[in-house]
Amino acid sequence: MMTILNRCGSAALLTLLLLGLAAAPASAQKGFKGGEKKGGLKGFKGGGPASEPSTSNGASAGTEGRLSIRASGIVAVFDPGVRCPPVASPFASTTRYDGSRRPADRFGGLHGGIDISLAEGTPLLAAAGGRVVHKGEGRQAEGIYLWLQHAPDDTGLPFWVYSKYQHFRELPGLAPGAAVRAGQPVGNSGRSGTAGGHYGAAGYPHLHWTTIAGTSGDYKIVGSLVSTNSPQFIDPLAAYVSGLRAPGDVGSLPADRKRVAVAHVGRDGAMRPPSARLVWPVACAAR
Repeated sequence: MMTILNRCGSAALLTLLLLGLAAAPASAQKGFKGGEKKGGLKGFKGGGPASEPSTSNGASAGTEGRLSIRASGIVAVFDPGVRCPPVASPFASTTRYDGSRRPADRFGGLHGGIDISLAEGTPLLAAAGGRVVHKGEGRQAEGIYLWLQHAPDDTGLPFWVYSKYQHFRELPGLAPGAAVRAGQPVGNSGRSGTAGGHYGAAGYPHLHWTTIAGTSGDYKIVGSLVSTNSPQFIDPLAAYVSGLRAPGDVGSLPADRKRVAVAHVGRDGAMRPPSARLVWPVACAAR
């Protein structure tokens, strides 16, 4: 069900790409294997409607390298015998989980991932096997985050996927470079980065899950972001589509392929079906 450089230029491009968020503190920006920090990116694919996202502190994120955010129409279908936490705000949605409009200065008001409303402390699961490539704590609208990289062998997809989990309760204990398996707990849900602004002092506990597709396993750390060559935003639900040949194929899927069966992990920790490569990022309860 649902990862993640080469020599590139312009860090502002990826700031546009992933939520227009402010960079993490210096302590969270250290790179590691394959992730030295350089000037930024080039070669971004885009073509969506022009938008002018801004960083969370209101500063302009730039005007280059806009990527497409387009509703996919994909719907997750779960085993009828379980209750899985549903998507509260879909990819490319113009509204939050509570029906309020998203700010127009971030990706033209379109949602760059999916939100799943959760009680604080809910274990978050790796949607697929792979490895940790970055983690840290950002500011407003980002909070504590973790990046996972999923190779084609992990997902069965013919491209690399990089997934970002946001709003953890505390910094995950997994170190950059650590391997993860599908369904493995990677940290606990929280509301970091959500208190204040629209959500008030209480914040909004949830998982915000963003995925980008890349053509290779080469990547670089740019602040709180993981950048890769020729990145494309994809709906996290697109990773569950069987036989997807390329990220761009999502827009031409027939209606009968937009309802995708999603494997899950039960409260007992067992994966169902056991052979699944991709699972829902939160455990499901029996009905």
